[in-house]
Amino acid sequence: MKKTILLLLSFFCLTTMGLQAQGKYGHINSQEVIMLIPGADSLQIKLQVFQQSLQEMYQSMVDEFTSKKDLLDKQAGTMTSSVRKSKEDELLSLQNRILEFQENVQRDVEEQQYILLKPFHDKLQQAIDDVAKEKGYAYIFDTQILLYSGGDDITDLVKAKLGIK
Repeated sequence: MKKTILLLLSFFCLTTMGLQAQGKYGHINSQEVIMLIPGADSLQIKLQVFQQSLQEMYQSMVDEFTSKKDLLDKQAGTMTSSVRKSKEDELLSLQNRILEFQENVQRDVEEQQYILLKPFHDKLQQAIDDVAKEKGYAYIFDTQILLYSGGDDITDLVKAKLGIK
């Protein structure tokens, strides 16, 4: 019994010392800080402009399809079968391009969002790295995915590093 208690006490002491040796833990709300970095407020506008341009391209393709289909419907009775088949193939090709465009739009928007946000994420990451080194943090977690927070909130330290109030 004494050996078991002594063994458990030794294990507890070693575990506690091991956790202390790992360093401090911190957490940050990166979304909050990103939105406060100067210039970040214009990102939403730039993304909306990009989405609008994609919408205009899509509408142009749909309008082209509609006008060609209407023309084909009007002239179908006067066309030879080879000309009608050629026009139908052209419509089918255009329809496939429209469908492909629709499938790629979401990927394009996400890619544009990544491109626009990257400089801000890089700046934030550099500030987090600097604060972690200066304050001796071994781990920094983002509160966006953190289920329990037992470490220090370094959000204000990172804001100060970025010059944000």
